[in-house]
Amino acid sequence: MKKAGVMRIFFRNFFLSIIAGFFVSSCGLEEVITIEEPTVIYNDNALYSTSDSLLWYFDFLTNDYGNRSESRYLGTDIYYKIYSNTTNLTSQKSSILAVNTASNGSSAATRMIDYGYQPLGSSASTGNVVYVPAASSDRRVILRLKNYMDGDENIEDYYAQNACVIIGGVLQSYIPYRYGNKKSFDFFDYDEDNTNGSRDVEPVDGDSDYYYNSTFTEADTYYVQLFAVGKAWNTDTCTASYSLVLDLGSVPIRKGE
Repeated sequence: MKKAGVMRIFFRNFFLSIIAGFFVSSCGLEEVITIEEPTVIYNDNALYSTSDSLLWYFDFLTNDYGNRSESRYLGTDIYYKIYSNTTNLTSQKSSILAVNTASNGSSAATRMIDYGYQPLGSSASTGNVVYVPAASSDRRVILRLKNYMDGDENIEDYYAQNACVIIGGVLQSYIPYRYGNKKSFDFFDYDEDNTNGSRDVEPVDGDSDYYYNSTFTEADTYYVQLFAVGKAWNTDTCTASYSLVLDLGSVPIRKGE
């Protein structure tokens, strides 16, 4: 009887070892993918508190060259969120940046997404986002969410006047839109090109890209915060891997401006 018990234990352990070996060989050990984040900001004055509308744009450099040796690197994603209260904006941004360290890996990007930040959309087509695919060299990306001035202003830089996306010095044939590509950032229909339409409308409570607070910091004013993040595809887990995030700043969108 004692011998039979020993044999049962032996065969049980034997089969457990086979099963464990099967899972290890079929799944493999997950490889940690390290993506270098964008690190250069050309306009560090993009702050919701800035009163000069000439500074209400975003300007940064991708880190494609730094990620050239990572074959799974996909490019640079841009995320945004709309707020009605600057206290909420500051609190969530601080929470994201608190874990934006190398030792925390993708925690900042994960927290950003958990907070409801959405990929920046575009006016190009449904399903299209302002995504900067991987290239052999770094590219400067300039974004202005909406027109802030009359068209007859004599301003040399195009992005200082118009809603636009410029990648590597090339003006793209679309402008930034909210996620889903059906709503613009011209919440108050400044140029009156969508009167009574559904494109140039204010955010409402329940929108996935909007943190609603009934106490507005300023009447008829919203604030848009942006982050840029490097992205790769992890073939081991079939999920995206992210770099640290780059704080691109925030801009106000005010009625009448």
